[in-house]
Amino acid sequence: MRSTTLRLMSFALVAGLAIVGLAAPAHADIMVTYSTSGIFTGGDQPGTAVYRDAANNIRIEFLDVASDTIRVPPASQVTLGTFDTTGTTATSLQGVSSGFELSIFQTSPTLGTTTFVGTLQGQLRFDNSQAFVQFDAPLTQSIGPVTYRIIEADNGTPGRANISPPTSNAGRSTVEAEVSAVPEPASILMASLAVPALLLYGRSRKLKATT
Repeated sequence: MRSTTLRLMSFALVAGLAIVGLAAPAHADIMVTYSTSGIFTGGDQPGTAVYRDAANNIRIEFLDVASDTIRVPPASQVTLGTFDTTGTTATSLQGVSSGFELSIFQTSPTLGTTTFVGTLQGQLRFDNSQAFVQFDAPLTQSIGPVTYRIIEADNGTPGRANISPPTSNAGRSTVEAEVSAVPEPASILMASLAVPALLLYGRSRKLKATT
């Protein structure tokens, strides 16, 4: 009687697992909603989204992402914000130097914040740029099940985001990243259902063999 009950329970769990497998997609969709904010720690306006050196006619503004939503998996390429140099009017190359902090604020699927830290360096004028922001490691950070990875690698250097002069691409340069979801909820659910089903099935076979 006991072995029959165990067999029925194992069959029920296996059947339930099969139903879940048919009903659930291979990858559970996760809607990720986030915004960003960038601040410079140096220049004439430290603690703001603007790096300014008024004496040398340099102005770099970071344009935040107000709100973006993507669906993962698979992993998706996204933009974390844009550097804008249109306010720069310097006619000779001027050195730029400042810390830079890029924060991500996630509202879905979970609430959370993470910050990438980097350094603004190089030289800039209105028609030429040797300026860039070098983000420090780690270039991958997570908020709940969502992972953000900076994929900028200008000049072959991971984490380097080159900055365009005003005369190129309207003075705008984006910070590119990749967003992925780890783990995949559907896969975990399938695995959690499979384990007890297999254990019960194995136990029922053992009991049957000893009776």
